[in-house]
Amino acid sequence: MDYATDRSRVRIIRDNPDREVLTMPRHGSTRSAPPGGLALVLTVFILHVFVVPPPAAAILEGDDFIEDLGMYQPMFFGELQDVELAGNRAYEFGVGGLAIFDISDLNNPTLLGRYEPPGHPYNRFYRGAVHGTVAYGGGREDLLAVIDITVALSPFLIKVHGTPGLSYEGADVHDNYLYAARHSDGIEVLDLADPEDPVTVAEVLSLSNAWDVAFAGDHAFVADGGGGLAVLNISDPTAPIHLGSLPTLGAAVDVDVVGDLAVVANGSAGIEIFDISDPTNVVQVGVANTSGLAITLDVVGDLVYVADWDDVEVFDISNPAAPELVGWENTPVRAMGLAANEEVIVVADWSRLRLYRFGPTTRADIDVSVTRIAFGDVPNGATVDTTFTVRNTGDGILSINEMLEFGDNFVIEPPTTFLLDPGESHEVTLSYTQANPGYDATFLRIRSNDVDEAQIIFPISADNDPNRLDLGEPAPEFTFLDIDGVWHSLSDYQGRIVVLAFFANW
Repeated sequence: MDYATDRSRVRIIRDNPDREVLTMPRHGSTRSAPPGGLALVLTVFILHVFVVPPPAAAILEGDDFIEDLGMYQPMFFGELQDVELAGNRAYEFGVGGLAIFDISDLNNPTLLGRYEPPGHPYNRFYRGAVHGTVAYGGGREDLLAVIDITVALSPFLIKVHGTPGLSYEGADVHDNYLYAARHSDGIEVLDLADPEDPVTVAEVLSLSNAWDVAFAGDHAFVADGGGGLAVLNISDPTAPIHLGSLPTLGAAVDVDVVGDLAVVANGSAGIEIFDISDPTNVVQVGVANTSGLAITLDVVGDLVYVADWDDVEVFDISNPAAPELVGWENTPVRAMGLAANEEVIVVADWSRLRLYRFGPTTRADIDVSVTRIAFGDVPNGATVDTTFTVRNTGDGILSINEMLEFGDNFVIEPPTTFLLDPGESHEVTLSYTQANPGYDATFLRIRSNDVDEAQIIFPISADNDPNRLDLGEPAPEFTFLDIDGVWHSLSDYQGRIVVLAFFANW
C-alpha cells in the first residue's frame, strides 16, 4: 500500500494508483494542488481498514430472550422515529412532534404531555436529544426546535434554531455542547451555556452525509452515510478537526460508543464494530449482519440493541471480533428507533411505543420463517406448493390455535392447529392452484397463545398474466412523459438497452 498527499487531502491508494479508496480532508486546507503537484510522504495519521464480509444472520435455536412488556399507541403520531431515555421517562420524536411518557411502570407506559408543532414547516421531528430541562428536535428541512420540558405535562416551544435549507437529523450533547448532524452540511456545534438559546460556535463542512454522532473523551465519531465513520478531534469544541474517515460496509446511519469500541449501524449491511482506543488509528474489528435494515442502535455494556426495521435484535460484543446474536423480537409495525438501559428496551415502532425486556422468555414465543409468500408465475390450471416453518422460541408450550388462508385457490395442508414444545418447530405446506388468469393475492393468518404476537398476518400471492412477456419477446410500443415534460417512445431507443426505474418520493 502506498500513501500520498496533495495540499488538501490525504489519499490511500491501493494497487491502482488512479483509484481513490479513502479520502481524509486535512483540517485548515482550502485549496487543491494543481495537477502534477509535489507528492509528500504521510507520516502522522493513517487509518487502517480491514473489511471482512459479514456473516449470514444467525437463527437462535431456543429462547429469543426478549419479552414484551407494555405498549402505547398515540393516535396523534404518523411516524415514531426516535426515542431518548432519561430516568423513568421516554421522549418520543416523530411526525407529530414530541411526546413524553412515564415508564416507571414498564407494563403500562403513560403519556404525560406532548409538544404538537403548529404545522409546516415545524411539524415533524426525525431524531432528537434531551439535555436537562430542554429537548432538541431535529426536523430536517424544519430546522432544530428547542423545547422546554421542565413541566412534562406541558412542554412548549422556546425557539427554532437554524438557517432555512439546513437538514437536521441526529444530535447529541457532550460537555455542554450540542453536536447536530446536518447530512450534507456536516456537523454544527452549539454552545449550551444557555440551553434555551444555543449558539453556533463551529461547523465541520468536510463530511459527506452526517446522520449521527457519539463521543469518547476528546473525540467525536460521526455516522457519515456513504462517507463511513468520521473521526473528529473536539478537544476545542469551537475548532473541531476532521482527522479522517473510514469506509463502512454500508451507509453509516447511526453510531454509539462504549469503552474503546464504536458500533455503527449500516442499514442493509448490518452493524460494524471499530476499535477506537487510538482515535488516530481506528481499526475495524468485527461485523454482524442483521435480518433487515439496521436503522438505529444503542450499546449497553456488552450488548448492542438494534432497531432493524421489522424486528429488534440484540448482539453480544464481549468478543468484538465475533459478535453473537443473542436475542430478537419481531415488531408488528416498523422499528425505527430505540433506546435501552439495564431494565428496558424502548422502541419507536412507527405508530406505537413498545417496551421490551431482554432476558429469558418464560412463556411461549412464536417465530415464523417468512413475512410473505410469492409463488410467482404459475401456469393456468397448475398446482404448486411451498413450505414455511413455525418455531417456538420461548420456554412455554406454544399453541397454534388457527392457521387460515383467505382465498379459494390457496390451501394449507393439515394440521392447522398443533402444539410446540420449547425449541420445537413445525413445517407448514401451502399449495396454490391457478384457476384464472391474472394476479391472485390474499393473506394468511396464524393465531396462537403468544402474548405479544397473538395474531400474525402476512401476504401470499401468485400470478398468471397472459400478457406477460417471456425472455426474448419484443416489448410493446408505449409512450410516456418524463419529469422534465419531454415525451419518449420506446421505438426511439430501438437497438439500445433500456432500463425503466419507477420510484416514489414523499
